[in-house]
Amino acid sequence: MQYNIFCAVTIVLFLNAESKVAEKDYALMPPLFYTDDFDRCLMLGEKALFCTVTVQLGPVRNNYSKVWTIIEDVISYKTNFRHDRLRHSICVPSHCTQMGENVFSYINDTEYLQLGISECYKQKYAHLGLIGDVIEMRCENDKSPYEVDVYDIVVGLCLIGLLALLIFASFYEGLARYKSKEEYNSVINSTRGRIIACFSLLKNWDRLKTRNTGLDAQALKAINGIRFYTILLVIIAHACMIAFTTYSLNPQFVETMTDDPLNMIFLNGNYSMQTFLLISGLLLSYHFFLSFEKMKKLKFSYIFLALINRYIRLTSCLVVIIAISATWLRHVNRGPLWDKTVGDEFRNCRKNWWTNLLYINNYYDVQHMCLLHSWYLAADTQLFVLSLIILTLIWNWKKYTMTIFGICFVIGFLIPTVTTYIYDYDILIREYPEPLYKVLLDVPEWTKLLIPGHMNIGGYTIGLIAGYIVYKYRERTISFKKRFIVLWWILVWGLPLSVIFLGVPMYRDNYVPTRLGASLYQGLARNVFAIGICLGILGINKNIGWFLRDAVLWQPLQILGRLTYCVFLVHVALIRIKFGQARVLSYMTSYSFFTQVASDLVLSFISGLILCLAVEMPTSALQKLMMPQFRKTREDDLTKNIVADNVKQNEITQV
Repeated sequence: MQYNIFCAVTIVLFLNAESKVAEKDYALMPPLFYTDDFDRCLMLGEKALFCTVTVQLGPVRNNYSKVWTIIEDVISYKTNFRHDRLRHSICVPSHCTQMGENVFSYINDTEYLQLGISECYKQKYAHLGLIGDVIEMRCENDKSPYEVDVYDIVVGLCLIGLLALLIFASFYEGLARYKSKEEYNSVINSTRGRIIACFSLLKNWDRLKTRNTGLDAQALKAINGIRFYTILLVIIAHACMIAFTTYSLNPQFVETMTDDPLNMIFLNGNYSMQTFLLISGLLLSYHFFLSFEKMKKLKFSYIFLALINRYIRLTSCLVVIIAISATWLRHVNRGPLWDKTVGDEFRNCRKNWWTNLLYINNYYDVQHMCLLHSWYLAADTQLFVLSLIILTLIWNWKKYTMTIFGICFVIGFLIPTVTTYIYDYDILIREYPEPLYKVLLDVPEWTKLLIPGHMNIGGYTIGLIAGYIVYKYRERTISFKKRFIVLWWILVWGLPLSVIFLGVPMYRDNYVPTRLGASLYQGLARNVFAIGICLGILGINKNIGWFLRDAVLWQPLQILGRLTYCVFLVHVALIRIKFGQARVLSYMTSYSFFTQVASDLVLSFISGLILCLAVEMPTSALQKLMMPQFRKTREDDLTKNIVADNVKQNEITQV
């Protein structure tokens, strides 16, 4: 269960790994990361020139120095950073004094500036027998590199308009509460009143915290709690990943992560995304069968409306986050790594925002994906469409239900298995320091095996099967024998954690996977993990699980779980701002990560709550007003259930 894994994560945060590389060797090598005083540099006015550079080191010709020998030895291990590539942020006038005397000649000549900094580093490390050439460079002066443009103005006006509407609607509906019940209903039930009330923050808060006691809510009561624990894992993972793209005083912390088996929860924990796919498939399947149980004919219009409504519900919040990321996010602050951490996101969203709105961003130009974590939304949407087709086939051939499900599951196993074998991919996504520094964009196992929709058919199919089982047994009371409960505990803990901790031997330097072994593991691992989570949900649904059940069904989580979609959308931007504006090198420890993640969690849920009340819930209410036919007949419950429940439950859809 996700709760089990979450508990293990908290243990990992307090454990340290022992360094492979001797400290005396680190002391001899040039610092991998370095930054000058950013703000003091900008105070130089016209002479201000701050550059973030990647310097490629090499040995001086005919002088194979001891330091270079150490560097070669260190970088021969994939578990280490490339210490021959220094990542430095420097104030050019003060760091390279020979350039400071004539800095004006460098400011407008990029090629001349790059040659000048390269010469500076050659002189700097000549005594170590090293030369340095600048291979990447980002520079800025005292003026902001980002100008306010027409897109910023348009988005700003839209956000101001939305804020004004929310304030007006909240006062309009809030003041009506002080009137009699009859007068309140008269005001709110008018056409104008219903539309305005959709944007009332007070009314949306009441909707959010409303406790659902219906039969459907009882059948799916474990979902929100599991969502909550899973989004915690997602935020922790993303906070760590973005931290690893910044500058640290102790890169050994990252380089020694594979030494500690418990760190596999981070390094091999990407399978937790199968939880969201599983939940999405479960909700879709359950509501599909529940809605059509008494119907004789399935109309295509119902399926079409379900797709349209799901698109609107998911996309409304997504548009807001994309718009902010493509405009005002870059203006929030500045810093040595601001352009790398936040500026790249801005440029990617300006370039590829449309792929997100079409939910194809996990296939098209992945290297420049807007909102990198939104690959899951695309994969989930693609599988949602595919699953509606599958469920339609099942509805028409009900006696072949399990056969069709079985075929889909086998396909979900074969696709990653065969793909891994054909292209000779690795047995897992190796989250070594250098790939992490580049956010795994250069890792084919991430871009080709994890994020494409068709690679995740297995997990979604397990969810469809689970939804069918919940539907079939929703009104039955089942008494389980003790040996079955013991087996349940073993599988719920054993399957997911076994998949994760199998990464321990696979990360060893001497481990070389066979082509067939890698293929089978890639095909089985994600599905075995999903089966373990699925068994946990089904067991809790039938009142077994003891403390796990209590932890998942805790009432506050029913509200927090509804926020997970909005939290999922906003949390990465908040983490980027935090690390992008940093002025000094960070010292990584388990305790520092714990405190930083705690603040990220609080801020993410506060921001997610605002997005939910201001955008998601008004969109939901407006949909019901614009399409009142959803409430007329049982047939229309397909669209209402599949979308209003499936998406309303915040089918988020993690890294």
